[in-house]
Amino acid sequence: MDKLFNNNWVVKIVSFVLALMLYAIVSAGDNPSPSSPSSVAVNPTQQTSIVTETLALKYNDNRYVVSGAPQTVNVRLIGSNESILKAKLLNSKSAYLDLTNMKPGTYDVRVQTHGFPSGLTVRPSPKTVRVTIQKKTSKELPVAIDILNKNALADGYSLKDPVIDTQSVTVTGGEDTVDSIAFVKGVINVKGADATVDKMISLHAYNNNGDQVDVAIDPSAIQVRVPVDKVSKQLGVNAETTGSPAKGYSVGSVDLSASQVTVTAADSDTLRKITTIDPLSVSVDGLKKDKTFSVTVPVPTGATKVSPKKIDVTVHIVKETAAENAGSSASSSSGSSDTGQQTKRLSNIPIHVIGLKDGLNATFNDEDHVTVSVTGSAQALARLSSSDINAQVDLSNLDTGKHQVAVAVNVPDGLQTEVNPGMVNVSIS
Repeated sequence: MDKLFNNNWVVKIVSFVLALMLYAIVSAGDNPSPSSPSSVAVNPTQQTSIVTETLALKYNDNRYVVSGAPQTVNVRLIGSNESILKAKLLNSKSAYLDLTNMKPGTYDVRVQTHGFPSGLTVRPSPKTVRVTIQKKTSKELPVAIDILNKNALADGYSLKDPVIDTQSVTVTGGEDTVDSIAFVKGVINVKGADATVDKMISLHAYNNNGDQVDVAIDPSAIQVRVPVDKVSKQLGVNAETTGSPAKGYSVGSVDLSASQVTVTAADSDTLRKITTIDPLSVSVDGLKKDKTFSVTVPVPTGATKVSPKKIDVTVHIVKETAAENAGSSASSSSGSSDTGQQTKRLSNIPIHVIGLKDGLNATFNDEDHVTVSVTGSAQALARLSSSDINAQVDLSNLDTGKHQVAVAVNVPDGLQTEVNPGMVNVSIS
């Protein structure tokens, strides 16, 4: 045996084997089998969780205003699961800045905590907060109103000056902040409006750069009324002829390139009084064929403009037949009635309202003009113009509401008429 241990090779082999055994033992301790329950390393006393807390400010709010502080801070909690859960359930815990006894100025103040369970490590983030303390002051300032989309009203409407129930407000805040206020205003949107806009709007304060300033405003909202006035409406237009065509010819019909025009006035009261447009006058003296005239549309009294300004009037001339001429001659020599009958169609005859009770207003829901077909002798029709025809609706004994009424037409004696439409819808208010 002594001889074996005196042999260098034997000693080396034994040493190597021992080293392997030691390595295996150490490795087994450092890397336990995952299937062994006793080998899992758990530290049940040290867990971490982050909660968000409202940041309270302790200061004299009767004398000072504080700015710059965030509304919330994060708080890291380190401790047992039981302690962390208890902390989350507590309503008494808080994070705060203690600004008591501090004078106006800017400070980096440490965030403090209160009410967390004992045994927890509590670390707020951020640890410090930079705040500015100002002396509290108040000032009375006038209110301005900004109207958005003034040019996007419904067609035919305009704005009047806004009416507000509060002319000035009291702003309260830090002395420097209040001094920086350039104006206090609210914004109201009138896009597409076709009636008075009446809304409660919030007020905000702004500095000279147009930036919103954080101050308290009393009252913080006011009632604003923006009157929207109807200043334009559509009225029917018609034409009348003057003079006589060449011998043996007569006016067959008159066509207009537009049946209505838009009339604009300064205000709704003036607009309401404008009910008709004078007929477009064209001379047919000596005509033997159709002719188109470009006629300026007359601007009614009280109106500021009409659109379009010009309308094309086409007069259609027809040649009288031999029978019509013979009938005409017989009529002039013997006084007997015309034997040749023609029909003349006149469009865009305005409907007049009669019999409306005082204080009421009537509007046509659909048509406020009619087309009248007049039948009579060629001579009588040649002398007939739109101004000789009177279309009207009688609203006597009708009260407010929607009504369907018949259209009556008056023409010179000896002529027969047919009106279209014969009934119209009228609203009385």
